[in-house]
Amino acid sequence: MRNLTPETDFEQLELAMLALMVAEDVQDEPVLLPGLHALAELRLQVSQWVTAEEEAERIEQLRSAFFGELGFHGDSDHFFQPENCLLDQVLAKRSGIPVSLGIVLIHLARSLAIPVAGICFPGHFMIRLGTGKLARILDPFSGEYLSRAQLELRLRGSLGDLARLEDKHLQAADQREIIERLLNVSKGSQVQAGELLLALRCSELLLCLNPDDPYEVRDRGLLYEQLECEPWAAEDLSFFIEQCPSDPVVGLLKEQLARLDDRAPTLH
Repeated sequence: MRNLTPETDFEQLELAMLALMVAEDVQDEPVLLPGLHALAELRLQVSQWVTAEEEAERIEQLRSAFFGELGFHGDSDHFFQPENCLLDQVLAKRSGIPVSLGIVLIHLARSLAIPVAGICFPGHFMIRLGTGKLARILDPFSGEYLSRAQLELRLRGSLGDLARLEDKHLQAADQREIIERLLNVSKGSQVQAGELLLALRCSELLLCLNPDDPYEVRDRGLLYEQLECEPWAAEDLSFFIEQCPSDPVVGLLKEQLARLDDRAPTLH
């Protein structure tokens, strides 16, 4: 039974719980309850180290505990491995990628009443800790604070040399956007690992969030094709061609559709 459905209220449920629901749906294994117990243990542990009253000091205590005593860190050696996107595994091995580590850090900050927001920054998920003049942008992968100049350099690395940092790039993301980011990264990692069925599950979950997204329907169709589900692949690719007739890849998709038709069995 799938946890995420089109009726899921992404803003009422806790963010880390949503990420565990995603992990359970993708793996088709019961990881939600063990993951919630792991989060409860983390909350208990971190409360021992965050004891200050001033906001700035509490933030520093949380940062120190998360990357120090709790041992969370970015997995530089195996960045694109699927387990870095699955929150149950991130909690178990204490390493991950920016968005998965960011979700855990957001969860702990909220449990401590520390102001926090996730930022779907181009190419790299970020965290804002604190409010007003005390607010700072944290890289949840490295644990480092980033200046505006450093953020602009990262933006150019992602969007090109002509890109300029604007307020829109640092807007707080809602929980739906963060889970969508997590699913997109997870889908890519599963494809890279050759786990096409798990990538298909990610695509199906993304379509729960945006049922009429023609680009996600296209991606699902391409996964169906690789999984040799030709009729479903043809249906999805045809939908994309109808919805986005001027897209540059339409010509290639029409050729793929023709090949799918050629491979279709003849009924007598």
